[in-house]
Amino acid sequence: MIEQLQEHFEAEYPREACGIIGVVKGKKRYFPCENVAEDNESFIMSSADYMKYKRSMDIIAIVHNHPDSDNTPSEGDVDNCNALGIPYYIFSYPEMELNILEPKVRANPLLGREYKFASADCFEASRDWLASEGINIPPRDLFEDDWWSKGLNYFTEENIKNWGLTKVDSPQKNDVLIFQIDAEVANHCGVYLGNDVFFHHAVHRLSCRESLYPFWRKHIVGIYRYET
Repeated sequence: MIEQLQEHFEAEYPREACGIIGVVKGKKRYFPCENVAEDNESFIMSSADYMKYKRSMDIIAIVHNHPDSDNTPSEGDVDNCNALGIPYYIFSYPEMELNILEPKVRANPLLGREYKFASADCFEASRDWLASEGINIPPRDLFEDDWWSKGLNYFTEENIKNWGLTKVDSPQKNDVLIFQIDAEVANHCGVYLGNDVFFHHAVHRLSCRESLYPFWRKHIVGIYRYET
């Protein structure tokens, strides 16, 4: 990604270059955007570019550079970062030193999380998403990592029932999807959001929204709904 950023910054020099970092199938990718500012010392990201990417992926950062200057955020950077609720990645150029400016309140802290078993994994991502929707799933018991390769099964009907979930035939918003992927037992979960899109956090990936098609739909082994 750094090489791509450098190429973009060089192509735009001496103007400030800008773009977004989006999560596509759990991986970070950089997408250049047009800077529509009239001067070279500031950036105004094309709203058409921003909305195009927002419709197709989770945007987790706004990127821009400060040509021939350091990476100290301007007052405008701080204000806009806070307004959008998205981190700003500010690079000095040509030094390429990064300063990550965090907003006072993140617009969606669930997206783009790094995977860590037991604290930031598929189960915790699903619980956190449902909690943001007012649905509280009880904490799990102690899970052992890679359980599906050790003869263990945590997604049993009994466990799922204890979480307050009931099996249904077809999904609606906020239903929990259980998947079985290259294993003898179920080993992944996510939350259905509607329109064949779900939220999940896979191993070695960032948490994200993703289409069920073509890969994930065929691995669903159960659909469960929280019964109030």
